[in-house]
Order: sequence, then structure tokens, then C-alpha cells
Amino acid sequence: MDLRDKFKIVVLQANAAQFEGFFSKVKNYVHTDFAQVRPHGNIGDRGNDGWLPSSGTYYQVYAPEELSTNTATAQKKVKDDFKKLKQYWETIKPIRKFYYVLNDKFAGVSPHIWKTLSEIESSESLEATGVYDTATLERELFALPHDQICSVLGVSPVASGHIAEDKRKVRDFLDHFSAAFAELFPLGGEAGYFFPANILYEYGDELGNDWLFQRLTSNEPSIAQHQAAIRNSLDAMFRQLRADSYYDDIGNSLKYKPPFDLKDRDQLIEERKESMGKLIAQMKFSYDCIKGYAA
Repeated sequence: MDLRDKFKIVVLQANAAQFEGFFSKVKNYVHTDFAQVRPHGNIGDRGNDGWLPSSGTYYQVYAPEELSTNTATAQKKVKDDFKKLKQYWETIKPIRKFYYVLNDKFAGVSPHIWKTLSEIESSESLEATGVYDTATLERELFALPHDQICSVLGVSPVASGHIAEDKRKVRDFLDHFSAAFAELFPLGGEAGYFFPANILYEYGDELGNDWLFQRLTSNEPSIAQHQAAIRNSLDAMFRQLRADSYYDDIGNSLKYKPPFDLKDRDQLIEERKESMGKLIAQMKFSYDCIKGYAA
């Protein structure tokens, strides 16, 4: 599974405690002086879910099942949380920066939350306030070294490395056939009448080279099937060109030129265009299925 997909699943499935723990794991790697506050008895953490003592930066984590759509309720929550934080922690280390960590589940944060934080920043003379949403968490996580990303997500770096290598092979496969995609996709069925000669000459002799394609074939069965389909579609196009003596090399194209006095000539041309169009459509379908995996 892609690491970013894994990240999104973790965030979407996390309850409040799990999200706070996940946030702390990221911050422990991002900031060497990040300190997580362990709740104590019935007094809890006094509104501090993590902080940077050196700079007086405090984080409060809020991960509700559903974000409140009530403006007044949401604003009160932010203000009450800050008040609880200030009552205890201001005497230990003055609050200079305050960030509201919100699991918005990638939905975005309502502007009234930002407005309330701006009001707190002004009234409390803070250096900075802000919302730390899931997009911010994602940016900080994926700015870390690969092994640390895997550690946070609970994924083996070796397995992740195999995925990255597999994606690279598929990218190389798509790059290898990029000229065919660029020429044939816009033409569609018209390639059955005017087929780009350079595509036949560039790829015609290599489609039987199993060693080349084994080297570029994905270990994911569904991806490998689409790679094979692309290869087979192109091979079928070339067989159509070679099997029909009416295709004539006119330089830039192989033009389909049945004799003018041939019975059903126009129908024959349409049949070649239709069959070529189907093969190109099949190839494009497989291309569309795997291009996202290779990204």
C-alpha cells in the first residue's frame, strides 16, 4: 500500500486518543525538544497535549467524531481549551505560540476557528496562533526521512522500499511506451487508415523481447495484467498492419490503400479503422488504470 494512502487510512480511522498519539509520534521526529504530556489522575494534562519548552509553543489536540457545525459551540470549545491551558501552564512557561491540532479528516477547517484563534492571539499578545490540520500533519510527516515515516506509520522500510521500486518499474514501462501513447491516443480509429510509421519501426521488433518486459513488469498482479494488455494491444495493431497488403508506407504513415475499384472498399476501410480504434481504446484503458499507481 502506498504510504500516503496508509496515512489517510490511519487518520480517518483514528479515535481521539489514537490521533493524539499519532500526532505526538510525528512531532517527536520533527522537533527534538517536543514533549508529550501524560495525563495525571483526575486532573488530566491541564489542556496541554504537547509542547516545545524552548519556545513556549503549546499544542491542543481535538479529534471529534464529527466536527461541530455550530459556530458558537466551536468557538467556545477553542476559548475554553485555551483558558484551561493558560490557568496552569502559563506559570511554568509563558505561552508564546498556541496551535489547535484538529483532525478535520481532510475536510478543511471552518473560518470561525481561525477567527477565534486570531482573537486569542491579539487579546493574549501571543507571537502566533493557528490551526494544525491533517494537511499540515501530512506535510510534516512526509518531509521526514523515509525510515522515520515508516516508523510512524508502522510499516517496514524494506516492504515500503519494495513498493517504491515496483512503482519505479511501472513508471519506466510507461515512459518506454510514451511515444506510442502520445501518437495513438489522439488518433483513435483514424490510426487504422493512417498509422504512424515511426511507432511501428520503434516498437515493432521489441515486443517479443520477454527479458525487457519482465524487467519492467510489476509484482502487483492487477498492474502486471494491464501492462501485458498494453503490450498485447500494440502487438495486435502491428499484426494488422503486417497481415494486410493494402497498407502502404508513404513516409510518415502507413496508409490503408485498397484499390479504388475493389468491391466494398469503403466498408473495408471502416472495418480497419474500427478494429484499430478498439485496440487503441483497450490500450488507453489499461494506461489509465496504472498511471496513478506509477505516480
